[in-house]
Amino acid sequence: MAELICSRWHLGLLGDDRVLRSPSPLMHLAALKQARLSGHYLPLTLKAENVPPAIKGLAALGFKGLNVTAPHKEVVIPHLTRLSPEAQAIGAVNTLVPDQGGFSGHNTDAPGFAAAYLKERAAQQALIYGAGGAARAVIQALRTQGFSVSVTARNLLAAQKLAQEFGQKALALADLPNAGTYSFVINATSASYAADLNPVPPLTLANNAIVIDLNYGRPDNHWQKLAANSGGLFYDGLPMLAWQACLSFNLWTGANLGITPFSGALAIYLRDGLTLWP
Repeated sequence: MAELICSRWHLGLLGDDRVLRSPSPLMHLAALKQARLSGHYLPLTLKAENVPPAIKGLAALGFKGLNVTAPHKEVVIPHLTRLSPEAQAIGAVNTLVPDQGGFSGHNTDAPGFAAAYLKERAAQQALIYGAGGAARAVIQALRTQGFSVSVTARNLLAAQKLAQEFGQKALALADLPNAGTYSFVINATSASYAADLNPVPPLTLANNAIVIDLNYGRPDNHWQKLAANSGGLFYDGLPMLAWQACLSFNLWTGANLGITPFSGALAIYLRDGLTLWP
């Protein structure tokens, strides 16, 4: 069994039930085809307590690469052979690469965010809403590009802890109206609609502000309306999703395919009218 699996490029995505609706398999299958590699990319649902034996078992079966998504990006870390400098700095991983009978941990979310949204963009003040794993990758990408970052969240202590760890500053939601206007805002939580935010962050945006919601498949959401009301630009998380997949695939295979097979697969996913998230 192990020999059979080792002869092919078996890849996978570890997470909760949401991985069953992820477009990642479609992207990586397109990349395998373009790279002329035979294999599969499997969505694998796990409970947190099953992560340790799963990591060990998948290594034994010869899986040649894994992605990790919420809620396991931090849970997997104690069970890895080592962390890349990027993953170490962020404190979360999204990519596992075979290493010494196990897996090493990497993070392509931060460089994926930078490639998707920060190319040829001058450094400025940014505001991140959220203090979880996604926010950690975003704050690393922004500070690497010279941005100053403020972090806000419903849990002020979590925002303060994250900001302090990365040498940035935290703001309470109640202080946002008196903290000036914002020209670069990122939602790094799972809440895209006003009804889910509770309370809605009281933001004042500068003209032509850029607003990014790392979620995707959620049209006409609060963040999109916020950008439109300021005459600004709105981006969802699909560009980052494509870039982080491209960078993960390169780590596994050494193949530098560029972004086209990944963004092309996402375009097909959207064109066919499939629901990305509930």
